[in-house]
Amino acid sequence: MSSDPSLDLGDGSGQESLSGVTNFLQDGGDAGKVLSASIIGLIVSPVVAVIDVVNAVANFFAQPFNNAGDAIGSLLTGLFEAPGNLLTAGADISETALRSALGETLAGTLAFPITVGIVMFALYMVVRYLREDETGDVLPGLPIDVPTDIFGVEEEDTIDE
Repeated sequence: MSSDPSLDLGDGSGQESLSGVTNFLQDGGDAGKVLSASIIGLIVSPVVAVIDVVNAVANFFAQPFNNAGDAIGSLLTGLFEAPGNLLTAGADISETALRSALGETLAGTLAFPITVGIVMFALYMVVRYLREDETGDVLPGLPIDVPTDIFGVEEEDTIDE
């Protein structure tokens, strides 16, 4: 007999709980502690179950918003980080090509202005696209228009007309 027995319920299954209680009582444990712990467990377990249900419902309704946040983060990463990586790779390739063609010193001096020029050209292309100039429907940017009224389809007026 040990002087201070401990109650080990194992994984909480019925058989291990009963054998743990039996071992506790055989080692000189107090039956009043087991009984009071069982009563407290019966009182507390419905409260814990309700808390788990509320938590599950909250997670159910919050999960789409969490996933939407992750999707927006991935979208922003794709929109901003990928072009930046592309510009970095292009600048590295340009620098390597300039070093092989012009030599170390001249290529090192031209690498930064060329990279700035590439970035400015890319920003200019984005600004030109966002200006929403009137264009035709054959190829973007060309003022050539194919008449669609022969097919019975009329083009809709845009907001600024």
